[in-house]
Formats: sequence, C-alpha cells, structure tokens
Amino acid sequence: MKTYNLVAILVSGFLIFISCSPQAEDPVIEAKPRSVRVKTIESRDLPIVVDSVGRLTPNREVVLSAQVSGILMQYNADVGAKVVAGAPLVRLDKADYALALKEAEANLLAAQARLAAIKSNYERTKRLLPDNVITQERYDQIEAEYKSSIAQVTQLKVMVAMAQRRLGKTTITAPFGGYVTNRLVEIGQNVAIGDPVMRVADMKTMRVKIYINELEYVHLDKDDLVEVTVEAFSRTPLVGQVDKIGIQADPRTNTFEIEILVDNSDFSLKAGLTARVAIQTEVIPDAVMIAQNTVIFRENSKEVFVVEAGNLAAAREVKMGRVDGSEVLILEGLMPGDTLVVEGGQYLKPGDKVVVEQ
Repeated sequence: MKTYNLVAILVSGFLIFISCSPQAEDPVIEAKPRSVRVKTIESRDLPIVVDSVGRLTPNREVVLSAQVSGILMQYNADVGAKVVAGAPLVRLDKADYALALKEAEANLLAAQARLAAIKSNYERTKRLLPDNVITQERYDQIEAEYKSSIAQVTQLKVMVAMAQRRLGKTTITAPFGGYVTNRLVEIGQNVAIGDPVMRVADMKTMRVKIYINELEYVHLDKDDLVEVTVEAFSRTPLVGQVDKIGIQADPRTNTFEIEILVDNSDFSLKAGLTARVAIQTEVIPDAVMIAQNTVIFRENSKEVFVVEAGNLAAAREVKMGRVDGSEVLILEGLMPGDTLVVEGGQYLKPGDKVVVEQ
C-alpha cells in the first residue's frame, strides 16, 4: 500500500513539473514570394481611328437616255469599253429628222425671199409718204406686212435650229470619259424618248460610302488622314480623302453618311468591291496603354498590380478609357515608369513579396 502511494506522488509531481515548464513557440513560416512578369509603363501618342466598311462605286455614273425616238441603227461601244468624252455611243435612224431639217431650211429660204421683196416695197413707200403720193393707211399696211415678214423669218430660223438639234440627238455621245458599265438596247430596237440606252461611269476616281455613329462623327474633318484597304487586290492601304460629310443622321440607324474618294488612275479598282476605311480623327498625346487582361475587375472598382520598392506588390485603382485592339487607355492610376504586373496579378494581394521572372 505504501509503495503504491509513493508511485502516485511521483507521477503527480512529474505532471505538475511538465505543466509549469515554458512551452516552446511554433516557428514562423515566411510566405514564399510569388512569381510574376512585369512591364515598365511607357507613354505614346494614340491615334484615334474610325473604322468602317463600304463598297467601291464610280465617282460619277450616268444613264444615257434617248432624247428623240427612232430605230436603233448602231452602237459603237459595249460593256467594259473605255470611251472618251464626246465619243458617239449609239446612233438612231436619222432619215426622218434629216428630211425635216431640209423642209425647215426650204421654208426659211422662201420666207427670206419674200422678206427681200417686201422690204424693197416698204423702203419705196417710206420715201413716197412725205410727198403724199400714198395714203397713211396704205403705208401702215405695208409696214405691218414688212414687220410680219421679219418675224416669220425669225420663227423659221428657230425651226431650222430645232430641226438641227433633233437630227443631232439621233447620235448619243459620252458626256465624259469613262467605261460603259451597261448596254440596255439592241440593234433594230424601236427606242422612245426617255428610254435608257447605256450606262457610263467615270472610274478614274472611286468613291466609298460609309456610315459612322454620332460619337465618331463630331470629331471628323475633311482634312483627316484616310486609308482605304481593298482586300480583293492588296492589303496595302491606299490613300483616301474625305469628300462629303453628311449633315443629317439617318433616323433609322442614327448614323451619318460619309463619302471617301480614292485615286484609281491605273483602273485596277472595280465597282462593287468591299473596301475597309480607316479615318484618323485625332491623336491623344502621351497616352498610357496597357493590355486589357492585366486589369482585375472588382465589384466596385478596377485594379492593376504594380511592383514597388522591395519587390512588394501594390494594388492601384485605375480609370479606363477607349479600347484600341487588345489594349485599353488608362486615364487615371498609372504613370510612365510604373512597373506593371502583366502575368500573375490575379493571385496577388497588396504587400505580397514577388519574384520578377525574366
């Protein structure tokens, strides 16, 4: 019994000794630095470009119509033919108009012969009137006949001129140099006044119509730089020029029509081809641009991480502007020279130690 009590006392004392001994502290484990990739912010001029797509059309195009009726006897140009200004394109049967001109000329000659005789009589009676050889009434009749004959000659001269014009209209000519884009008649066809016969286009300069929204429209000027790319031929941009700026928005689309001119001296561009137009409306100087995927979207803010002194991560709230491809303009929050985290930022929190990967 005594031995048992002694063992119990020794065990209790050992336990008390252990409980009173100071506890060893847990070792502090330092967080492992996170690997990131960075980029030093640099500013640059940012051109603001308006992009749109349109189709090439001739600078001007007309439909030639018949101004007199008749049977089509000949056409001198067909689709695709190059023509010069004044070139005869279509000829109508002119026989009836030639006869009408001869008739008008004959009537004029007869009237001029009558006028010569009447004028001679008028001048003679005018000399006799002061001597009372003829009465005043007779003189007045001869004077009226003379003036009427003058009027008739003038009228017949107009008739001759009109007959000449009608005869000339049997030949339809090109109003300007260009290409025939459509022939609408056949030989032997009875053409009436106003019937379309050919379509001619001036393609030395091509035109592109595009439509832009009101936010882009307010910055547009006629002297803005323009590039036009026709992918069917070459991806090398062509120099364009703003020609017309619409002054009223389309009520259905709320866009404004803009017309661009492109030189086509070599006639390589064809009507109907798709053209991409880029208009540089302004340039933002010293713009800070960063990749969009470096921005972290919080519930009420947008942030990026930068690396500060001691390789410590710091969060910066940023204000974003316009987007240019994969980059976004930063209006506030970053400055040139800042070290921006471009990879690994999604795993960081402010104050984290980082290791910059090369």
